[in-house]
Amino acid sequence: MKKLYKQFNHLKIDMNMDPMEVSTLEKERIKRNVMKVNKKKHLTRIFVAAVVFLVASSISIGYAFPTFAANIPFVGNIFGLFVDDEKYVFEKHDEYSTSIGTTQESNDVEVTVTDAVYDGENITIAYTIKSEKKLGERPILEGELEGEITADEFENRYKHSGFDNHYIVKKINDKEYAVLYIYELIKGPKPEKVQITFQGNKIVDLNNGNNAIAGDWSFEFTLAKLASETKVFEKGSIITEAEGTEVIVREITETPVSTTLKISELVDMASIAKEEEEWRGISIEYKVSDDLGNVYNIVHHRGTGHSTDFTDFNDLSENQARITTNRFDEKATSIMITPVVGIYKMKDSDGALELIKEPYAIEPIIVPIK
Repeated sequence: MKKLYKQFNHLKIDMNMDPMEVSTLEKERIKRNVMKVNKKKHLTRIFVAAVVFLVASSISIGYAFPTFAANIPFVGNIFGLFVDDEKYVFEKHDEYSTSIGTTQESNDVEVTVTDAVYDGENITIAYTIKSEKKLGERPILEGELEGEITADEFENRYKHSGFDNHYIVKKINDKEYAVLYIYELIKGPKPEKVQITFQGNKIVDLNNGNNAIAGDWSFEFTLAKLASETKVFEKGSIITEAEGTEVIVREITETPVSTTLKISELVDMASIAKEEEEWRGISIEYKVSDDLGNVYNIVHHRGTGHSTDFTDFNDLSENQARITTNRFDEKATSIMITPVVGIYKMKDSDGALELIKEPYAIEPIIVPIK
């Protein structure tokens, strides 16, 4: 400890400078970056202690040490800000993420891409949006196409289909937001390395599509695919059935940051909907737990779903769904996937839906993981 104090004594700090307020996000960014680089041993203990000391004292590093500030990597791991979200499946992401730390400003809106992770199943990009303008409650960066990610290695296979988008947004204050963008690679190439272009031409509030600000933001960075292991189950071996419903787990893929399960759904619309004249839709949601009692958050790709729009009433409706969750507890030996079936009808001419009855669970699927 004495050694540490001696190091502080040698620091040339302008003690007459004015203290600055440090936002919650900035504190979280620096704290998480310090933890990350400490694990990876990129910084000396003295440097880490100095950074913590400066943050705790609310000192403006850039004011006293302009060159020093310019050389600090942008602290961007914001995954931990979302731990209370029901879609939070990012427990290991900060350990395996690639630091980006690039900021672009357009039309008085500043977007900073902090980190990104590519595990072969998903590309997850963490970024912040900052502006004096009113951006709404859940602003995101949106491009001309539905997907804002492109890469030559994808060979245009994800240009119009084969992917799915998910956004998780946290409002830090009236001027700043944190966003996790999950780009699911559903059907297409999964190269070992990708040169990503992540771009958008407007900031849109997910809660109010009319609240949009035009601009031009574009980021380029390279991501290497994390290692993965896939187990394909024998056809029809991991299955649950109920009247008019059949759910099969086809395969499971594990990466250092996630577990992905691919699922086939087969629905007999006639036996479930019991309605030949009126429109009916069937939705199957999932709950995931393990034999230790742990319950897992999921990101759910629902596929095309089941409805009388696309299926003759007397035919079976097929759908390919996908669940992404955290890595499972190392002590767990099996997981339970519980399908929950909901039946919907049209509520009004605007296409709003309402449940015909309470959703019901069917027998869980037991998936061995050891």
